Amino acid sequence: MSSILTKKNQSLPPSAIRAHAMVLKLLRDRINSGHYQVGEWLPTERILSEDLNVDRRVVRSAINQLVRDGLVDRRPHCRPVVGEARKERFENFTEDAASLLSPSNFVALIMWHGGGVLEREANTSQRRIFWGINQALADHGYHAVFLDLGQVGEEEDNAMREAAHLQYVMDRGFGGAIFYPYAYRSNQKILQNFMQNRPLVMIDRRIAPLETDFVSTANYQAMYDTVMHLADQGHRRIAYLTKAEQIQPVQDRIQGYVDAVQRNGIDEIILTIPSNNMDCNWKVVEAVFRLPAGERPTAVAVFNDYTATTLLTHLERLGLNVPGDVAITGFDNIIPTLQNGLGLTTIAQPYEEIGKSAAELLLRRLKDPTAPFASKELPGKLIVRESSSAQFTGESIF
Repeated sequence: MSSILTKKNQSLPPSAIRAHAMVLKLLRDRINSGHYQVGEWLPTERILSEDLNVDRRVVRSAINQLVRDGLVDRRPHCRPVVGEARKERFENFTEDAASLLSPSNFVALIMWHGGGVLEREANTSQRRIFWGINQALADHGYHAVFLDLGQVGEEEDNAMREAAHLQYVMDRGFGGAIFYPYAYRSNQKILQNFMQNRPLVMIDRRIAPLETDFVSTANYQAMYDTVMHLADQGHRRIAYLTKAEQIQPVQDRIQGYVDAVQRNGIDEIILTIPSNNMDCNWKVVEAVFRLPAGERPTAVAVFNDYTATTLLTHLERLGLNVPGDVAITGFDNIIPTLQNGLGLTTIAQPYEEIGKSAAELLLRRLKDPTAPFASKELPGKLIVRESSSAQFTGESIF
């Protein structure tokens, strides 16, 4: 195997050499472990540079080395493809590379990378969390690595992928992990084993009955503020649209809605859709909005932005106008504009701060493994746009 420290690389600044070694080691390990399958395209240079928080030239240099080593095939004007596996174990990396950055200096962010419309956006919530993590780790000799969980699906499939990623982090000697789980009823045993050997911080949701360091948005207060805003706009039939998931952020948002409508003497109208979000499961929602004008809700607080856009589609199908007939709010601030061109009133989650706080909790546990577990809730910001008011005069942040 060729040494990664070519004459050209030796003329680079030490920071660039370390970055090159880190990226090369990570990509090679992902290929050897099967994370990138034979015949599969590598992610684009842009995606890799953003995920690893390095310059694209560093990524390109590392890929060029993989091509020379025979692990990757590349044809003109085509993305690199993983070649026939030439298995090389992690411990076989050159001493030069190993001395530059130990695996224990890696911190894994285990999370879905995003999809759909987010793939065309530069600043996804996932990337913003990742940037926040790297900002906090940079001065402490650690580097974050994004381990993509792939497409979120059924609980069993999610659990298998999450278990594989957790095992990967343990097998490769990572220093710790920040974990955003989707299979929140699974993997308690492997997580317990993980936490016996290295620090783990959970974000957004917990896996009962495990106790871990934890960071999230203050979901209860954010939804309470949203519903109070709708009530201040004069709405007295405010519905809440949610999915039937027994996870903390979903339940906290429901409770925030309930307490806000009770505070205003308004009846609760909670509409639930199944997790698969298929059109056929919106029949009850559509039935509610077919009620006469004096009976149907005049406003809907929706538990996330994606579902708010789907609700708009159904309302337009029924001939209802937003916000004239029905005001809509979302949650997350990842889709600021609805498909009808109106701005979506929503809660902006502090994604960079979530990442930074998670990294700080992880560094705290690395320093003192016996420290008591800590939980941190970060405030969201209500961003008011056209979708929640027929008499809109401009965007404001409360």
